[in-house]
Amino acid sequence: MKTTFSLIFIFTFSFLFSQNSEEKLINLSEIKLCELTFTDLKNQDENLKEVEVVEMDLCSDGFVSDSKFVNRKGYSSKYFPGIIFQKYDDRDLIAKIRLTKDFKGNLPDGTYVNLKTLTAKEVLEKYPTFNTWNSKGCSDYWSLTNKELYFYVEIDKSKEPRYPIDEKYYLTKSIQGIDIVANCYEITKKNNSINDVLFIIDDKIVTKEEVEKYDPNDIDNVTVLKEKAATEKYGEKGKNGVIIIVTKKYLEINKK
Repeated sequence: MKTTFSLIFIFTFSFLFSQNSEEKLINLSEIKLCELTFTDLKNQDENLKEVEVVEMDLCSDGFVSDSKFVNRKGYSSKYFPGIIFQKYDDRDLIAKIRLTKDFKGNLPDGTYVNLKTLTAKEVLEKYPTFNTWNSKGCSDYWSLTNKELYFYVEIDKSKEPRYPIDEKYYLTKSIQGIDIVANCYEITKKNNSINDVLFIIDDKIVTKEEVEKYDPNDIDNVTVLKEKAATEKYGEKGKNGVIIIVTKKYLEINKK
């Protein structure tokens, strides 16, 4: 419940896009998959480009698909060099990010990577628990993954046999791409509970959409009421929690 209010303002585009991409390393912790929308991207970059994506974890023939995102198609923006955004089925949500060789920045956990120079050995130094080489048989890549973050190394088809993998050989190879994948079905199901929260701004009940229109800089304080405290004050309407927001303007008016 404590995180509900921060969820509303979690993606502040004015900050992300206000700085020149060459001057600022991209920090992927600021991009929330399944909350960021294609419309958000389009509004900020009218020249958003549709691009083809090689799905490194799938068969190259295109027959097999992953239902968590739109396969083999994404969008690139000048504001995010080295990133391709992929949608969640026919909805507006972004469910997957592909990082290409042009990416330089911080992964969602804060780990810095430069894909131009990153090797499999460096990945395993950063993520020792990823030490399992995976491939779906028909894929042209090995993956080092925790099922949310995928690092891909191209398979050398001239090496026989393919199994067992020659780990010493592949540790020296470059990472060809990184995928960050979210399960939007589970995330939206969890986040939808925010619609049941009672929002109050300056003593007036408002919708979540109205709250999202407010600039955080205009807000003086926020109070979160849970469980008994919420129902004692607001009855049945407060059973899923109450977020009380007081604006600076409201305080000024009531001081007079």
